[in-house]
Amino acid sequence: MQDGKSHEGWSPLTKQPGEEGARHRVILSLLVDHSLFVHPDQQHQLKNNLPAYTVGSLRAHVQVECLVDVIDDLVSSDHPQDQLQRFTKALHEVFALGRSTKHMIQRQLGRLEPTPSLQYRAHEVMRNVPVMST
Repeated sequence: MQDGKSHEGWSPLTKQPGEEGARHRVILSLLVDHSLFVHPDQQHQLKNNLPAYTVGSLRAHVQVECLVDVIDDLVSSDHPQDQLQRFTKALHEVFALGRSTKHMIQRQLGRLEPTPSLQYRAHEVMRNVPVMST
């Protein structure tokens, strides 16, 4: 969900391509936005006729609340070191490093000789290069 909300469905993690996927993306985005209306802080603002909080600030606030809850659970557990190791392992599994497909390491490059058309173009370019005198 964060990928869609952060990049409006344009990031590589977006899993619903096409017109139907875009429609689902918008529906899901609106549902998440509307669900933040029932957040206790937002309800307090609305009940007291105060300006509503933005969706982005509420999302960030919820993320901070979740992080604080996890830290509180870790610190208050009977074995905090074990809990921290489990949490760290889970984080590394979720946010694993991905291998780049853009680099040429361990790829078959095929033939590397210039094609006839490339040789012709190189000859034409070199023929039209102005000669510099020294």
